[in-house]
Amino acid sequence: MSESELIALLRLTRVPGVGPVTARKLVAHFGGAQAIFDEAGSGSPKAGGIRKEALKNLSNPQILREALEQWGHIQKQGIRCLAYWDGDYPEALRHCEDAPVLLFFQGSVCLAGRRFVSIVGTRNMTPYGREFCRQFLEGIARYRPVIVSGLAYGIDLCAQLAALDLGLETIACLGHGLDRIYPEPHAKYASRIRGQGGLLSEFWLGTKPEPMNFVRRNRIIAGLSEATVVVESADRGGSLVTADLAFGYNREVFAVPGRVGDYFSRGCNELIRQQKAQVLHGPEDFAVAMNWSAPGGGLKPAREREIPMEKFTEEQQRIITLLAREGEQFLDTISQECRLAVGEVAALLLHLELEGIVEPLPAKKFRIKPA
Repeated sequence: MSESELIALLRLTRVPGVGPVTARKLVAHFGGAQAIFDEAGSGSPKAGGIRKEALKNLSNPQILREALEQWGHIQKQGIRCLAYWDGDYPEALRHCEDAPVLLFFQGSVCLAGRRFVSIVGTRNMTPYGREFCRQFLEGIARYRPVIVSGLAYGIDLCAQLAALDLGLETIACLGHGLDRIYPEPHAKYASRIRGQGGLLSEFWLGTKPEPMNFVRRNRIIAGLSEATVVVESADRGGSLVTADLAFGYNREVFAVPGRVGDYFSRGCNELIRQQKAQVLHGPEDFAVAMNWSAPGGGLKPAREREIPMEKFTEEQQRIITLLAREGEQFLDTISQECRLAVGEVAALLLHLELEGIVEPLPAKKFRIKPA
């Protein structure tokens, strides 16, 4: 991505009334972030699809000055900027409609093609929650997942420190700019996390840790991962918001059950009761549910098999060919690559599943079923 395009995308994230969903639509319509501002400045009829108020905001010179200043700070601090169309933007997150159009990252881990698991829970962690969290991570460490959390007190920090101790990479998603750490006592862990994972945020440098920012942050934790695990939670709290978001994204959600009446198990028990989360007893259950295979490996590979292509329609053949060539794919990716509507692809995949040709995977992925 060119510097001018990146600065234009920075500007776009600063425009009042233009959120992630609108920003994506504008980029798709005009063919790029810079093109949006070129059209807005020219007064071209092509900009007629933008509301007058938003058009005025797009032309605000102050936003350009702020974007240029921000870009200077980003360069000085060695922060990576990931646009949602970039190859190193997290694939699962890209498929969330309200995902950030731009992420800021400091760290050592590659975000593309990785297996992410989010672990969240109460700040008031009990000994039971601490012990389960560490034992769970010990059990799944052989699969080498990247552990995602929010660096908050309690379960979040426990999961991230346990990941570091086990040699796993971990991503801390922040509700503020990367020029600070909140809560402040956790700043001492930032260097270690950057060296064995990274710090991730959608917020500009200088953004303070306001309460609403953490609600926005939670959708990144939920969308980044193929599964979200809630270890402990009261009947209200940020971890339940994250679980609801993950459920809404059609991701796998797991909750650790607790005794009836235990205050910090109420949220987990309620998620299970509402069938928003699977019961999680331990790492073995989790690995089976996620269809994880050999240590360090990906999903179980499909063996070569003969598929009678002539019995399928042209559209079904396109899907089969794509999955046979590229391996597991997201529903949205199949739709884009095969140039078919998402609803049509879903129906075709269901037919192919019933025929024993494809099988569904977590996070709305599909692959050719092993012979």
